[in-house]
Amino acid sequence: MLKDSDKPLWDGCTNHNKLSVIAQVFTIKSNYRLSEDGYDRIIEWAKSILPEGNMLKKNFYVVKSMMKPLNLEY
Repeated sequence: MLKDSDKPLWDGCTNHNKLSVIAQVFTIKSNYRLSEDGYDRIIEWAKSILPEGNMLKKNFYVVKSMMKPLNLEY
């Protein structure tokens, strides 16, 4: 996951990377007490407007699984 901090969200993206987006959406989830389904719906919508081939993970479960080895469980 730390390698993801250098990977852009999509080719040509200069202002977001995979890790920054995950952190931002997790903050929104926490601040507004969203359910996992709410998180997944935001991600589903975001993926629908991002360019094809974007690196955004598809749901909360996948992101949570990525964080587990880093002891950063939600």
